[in-house]
Parts: sequence; structure tokens; C-alpha cells
Amino acid sequence: MKVFLLNIPWIEDSNKYGVKAGARWASVRYKDRTIQYFPFPFSLAYTTTYLKQNGIEARLIDGIAQEITRKKMYDMVKEGKPDLIIIDTSTPSIYSDLEFAGIAHRQLKIPVALCGPHASALPEECIKKDGAHFVLLGEMELTALELANAIESGKLDYDRVEGLAFFNGYDIQINNKRPLLKDLDILPYPERHDIPIEKYTDPTCKKFPNICVISSRGCPYHCIYCLETSVFYGKTNYRMRNPVKVVDEIEYIVKEFKVEEVYFDDSSFTTNIKHARSISSEILDRGLKIYWSCMADARTDEETLLLMKKSGCRGLKFGVESADENILKNIKKPLDLETVIKFTETCRKLGLYTHATYMFGLPGENKETIKKTIDFAFKLRTSTAQFSLATPYPGTEFYSFLVENNYLKTRDFRQFEGGNSSVISYPSISYKEIEEAVRYTKKRKMIALLKDPIQLSKYIVKLSRMEGWNIVFDLLKKGKFVISGKQ
Repeated sequence: MKVFLLNIPWIEDSNKYGVKAGARWASVRYKDRTIQYFPFPFSLAYTTTYLKQNGIEARLIDGIAQEITRKKMYDMVKEGKPDLIIIDTSTPSIYSDLEFAGIAHRQLKIPVALCGPHASALPEECIKKDGAHFVLLGEMELTALELANAIESGKLDYDRVEGLAFFNGYDIQINNKRPLLKDLDILPYPERHDIPIEKYTDPTCKKFPNICVISSRGCPYHCIYCLETSVFYGKTNYRMRNPVKVVDEIEYIVKEFKVEEVYFDDSSFTTNIKHARSISSEILDRGLKIYWSCMADARTDEETLLLMKKSGCRGLKFGVESADENILKNIKKPLDLETVIKFTETCRKLGLYTHATYMFGLPGENKETIKKTIDFAFKLRTSTAQFSLATPYPGTEFYSFLVENNYLKTRDFRQFEGGNSSVISYPSISYKEIEEAVRYTKKRKMIALLKDPIQLSKYIVKLSRMEGWNIVFDLLKKGKFVISGKQ
């Protein structure tokens, strides 16, 4: 039995590319404006090694990170002759994903299964008689194995596979939901050997090369825009790995790939303080010399941050989203701004790098709330900040709210990417004004960087380590281009 797991490019352009598998939301990135970034495709990578562990010949092909064209990916599938294809999906790429699935099924006669957030949210719309016959709903490792075994055995008893949606010859059948894995440590380490591991560099890290790890899955909170709680895992979903096993993986990574930093890509590494402390203590107890950084919760206390710093932590990303407290209530984010201020001050005192994220276009947004968020963000003085377009994905409470109130300017899913175009227009603010807010913050960030010789020099050194000096010169030219107001 042979299974190919595919992350298929949906944009083929000399100046831009799209990221999806492994990203919290899919987006289009411009090569001459941003640092190159390819998120590590955890779901595909874990499923690949889990299939291998259970006797399946599995191969992960990340066409986006490997910069393989759709035509080349088709040729690789044709030559490899797998018995099953698993294709990762996202909302902005879904039409392209379905097109590839249809071609593979019709021309190569290979069964196709879709996975990922969009297919999990809308399986009925994604399963086609002449295309994809299956959707692996949510957490997919065990479902993928059972589907592969059903195909290999020839019994085709798909109705017994939990977490599977499929076309049964007459209509679309959605089986019972599969219970989430209680013990994440039954999974082998994710696939890292057959993909270009050097490409999966997190820009937040200070040391290169670096590698992403997860110590937990899910999130205990219920922000209305989150795919994990709404679609992928469900409301009660937060699970932690054994800290000892996590540090075992870090030791393996350091030895095998000679990395200088590890990035914990959990939804929040510090959601459970005891867990964060246990991993930090385990690193210290082993005398493991490794730098690391993480996604974090701004409510993390100083004592925990100090222990993290001692064990090698260099920096933390955390979500603020908005500086308007009514908006924070609207999105059900359990955070207050005074806590954010205190957290940032503590990190600064301890010498920890901070990266805050914000979104424009959340329920309750208007010109005044955007100004409030921008003023707060620049006054907060985190090491770096990220400003994005709030993007509503099918299956989330955010998407339902916008549909019910007729606040979506389009339902063309190709525009549902959080990098460049807003799909939201409120009576209080238009999509154009939301987009302009993001453009303004990017210009202001670049101006601030160019006016700060110390930070600029650090940024240049970091870029050179990541991508070489040619990229540095190109991006600095683009920085001046952006400041001039030309787009």
C-alpha cells in the first residue's frame, strides 16, 4: 500500500506564492516584500510517519516549500502510482485543490482524500463524484491509516471508519466523529527527512537553522475566529505531550539536524504553566544547551518566564488582536490590556524578545478602534509586531456572524487569505479602510526600523543568516519603496 500526502501550490507566479499546510491561516506572500516563510506541515508530517510506522509506504511532498509546480507534482504522482492521495486544503486554495483532485482521479484513477480545515468544515461541498471521494475530518492520523487499510484490503468498509466523510455511490455519508487522541506520544516524530527541513525556518527565531516542534495540541479557549476549536479539534481539545518525550525529541533534533534553536509552534506553549515549567526544567536538568522560542500567553507570570529564560528561551509570540476591550469581548478572547503591558515589560526586563500579533476587521471594528489598536501597539514597544486582516473561515463563529449579518463582501473563497485582501465590510468601516490600516502599519514599522540603527543592524544580520545578502539588498530596496507610498 502506497500513500502520497500532498501540499499542492495554488499560486504559480514568479513574484508570489501561497502558504497553507501548517499555517494558522493561508495567505499569499510576495517574494520582494517579505522574508521567505514556509510553515512546517505538522498534520501531514505526523500522518506520514504514523502510516510508515504501521507498514504503509508513505511519502510527503510539500510542493510549496520544495517549489514544485502543479504539473511536476502531477507527474510525480503519475510516476509514483500511489494507491491513495491525501491532499491538504485551505479556504483560499480550495478551488485549486479540488481541480487537482479531479484531474488525479479522472486521469490516473487514484482515490483522493482531502484533509485540512476547509474540507473538514465543508465536506459535503468538497466531495465530488468525479474528484475527491473522501474527507479526513479534523485530526487525521488514525483515520488515514484506517482508510488506507480499507482500500488495501479491498473490503471498502468505509462506513466503519470514524472521522471519515465519503461518497457512498448515492450520496455523501459523514461517519461518527473520531475521538481525539488522548496520548499524543503514541505518534512517532513527524516526517523531517524527506522534505527540505532547512526551508521551515521561523522568522521569529534568532538562531539559524531552527526547527519547529509542538508540545501540545489544541487550545482551551474559544476565540470566535479559531479553526482549531471550531473545526479541527472541537471545543474540548487541549492535550499535552509528556515533557520528557518533548525534550527527547529536542535532543534528537539537535543531534540529527544540527539546529541552533527550536521553535514551539503550539497554539500557546504557556497555556498550562506547569507544562511549560516541566519542559524548561527538563532542559535544564539534562544540561541541554539549546536556544528556543515559542507561541505564548500574555498572562504568563514572571517566575515562569525566568525559568524559561534560564533554560534557553529567547523570545515569545503572543496574540493581542485588538486594543479595544469591547472587541476582545466580542471575539471571546480572555485577555485584558493591562496584563499585556505588564507581560511585555517583564519580558523586556528579562531580556526576552517579544512579537505581538494584531488583527483588523473583527466584530465591533471602526476607525476609532483601529487607531486605538495602532497607538497601543506602537506604544507597547514589543520587539516586533504583526498586523493582519481578520479572515473568517467556514465553520467558525466569526464566519457565521458575518454571513448572518451580510457583512461579507464576497464569498469567493480565493479572496479569503489574511495577507492582502479583506473580505469584510461593516457599516462602521469598509474593507478598503481595513486594508489601508494594514498597509499603514507596515509602512510605519519600516520607517521606525530605518530610523533605529541598532534594530536595523540586527535585522540585517538576521536576514543575511536566513537568506543571504542578495535578499537583504532586495528587501531594503523594497523598504524604501514602501515608505515612498508606492504600491
